[in-house]
Amino acid sequence: MGRARLRLVVLREAAPPPPAKPKPKGDKPGKLAVILDDAGYSEAAVASLATLPPQVAVAVLPNAPASAAVAEALRAQGRELLLHMPMEPEGNGANPGDDALVVGLEPGEVRARLERALAVVGPVAGVNNHMGSRATSDAELMRHFMKALAGRGLYFLDSRTTPASVAASLAREAGIRTLRRDVFLDVVEDEGAVRSALATAASLARSKGQAVAIGHVHPLTLRVLHEELSRLSGVTLVRPSALAH
Repeated sequence: MGRARLRLVVLREAAPPPPAKPKPKGDKPGKLAVILDDAGYSEAAVASLATLPPQVAVAVLPNAPASAAVAEALRAQGRELLLHMPMEPEGNGANPGDDALVVGLEPGEVRARLERALAVVGPVAGVNNHMGSRATSDAELMRHFMKALAGRGLYFLDSRTTPASVAASLAREAGIRTLRRDVFLDVVEDEGAVRSALATAASLARSKGQAVAIGHVHPLTLRVLHEELSRLSGVTLVRPSALAH
């Protein structure tokens, strides 16, 4: 018998699919949280705050003349509130007010001052520091404070009034959800400067995925935010609680 001849036919493999094109940066909007500090001095600011998007949060001082009334009115707007906890600054020029957290306090007094402040401002979602360049850089005081804050279901926003702050790291160590300020909006009370700072915050949100901006309840800042927040492109405005982790 002759040998059978086998004929092999090699079929061309289908061409592999083209690699997926990477999504261009900026395809997903960055998240921006805006917090306005120092509320509590006047109920007149509440009406102006009502014109801002509900995602804009407000930090209320516990030791200002109208703290409790302002906090109640802002909650009625459905706005997220923070306790703007007074803390000791560097130097002798600035006064954080009564019941501030100062270096050297015993743990029991730290807890008592926090609880008195919360009792004035009422239900809040988080806490941030008012002033506090000395307090937030003191590890012992911040450990006492974070121990008092832990277990309350609140986040901590480090306003970063000093680059030496250890507050955020110690908050995380205590199991507290945390976020940090990226931009101050109104260090200079000038319309152009506030607009520029807001643009910087939006740019950071787009490039990093999220950013936190802190301003104050100044009429100028409120006016700029009212005009500019709806014009920001590539940015989604969120409550700060959405960024805390």
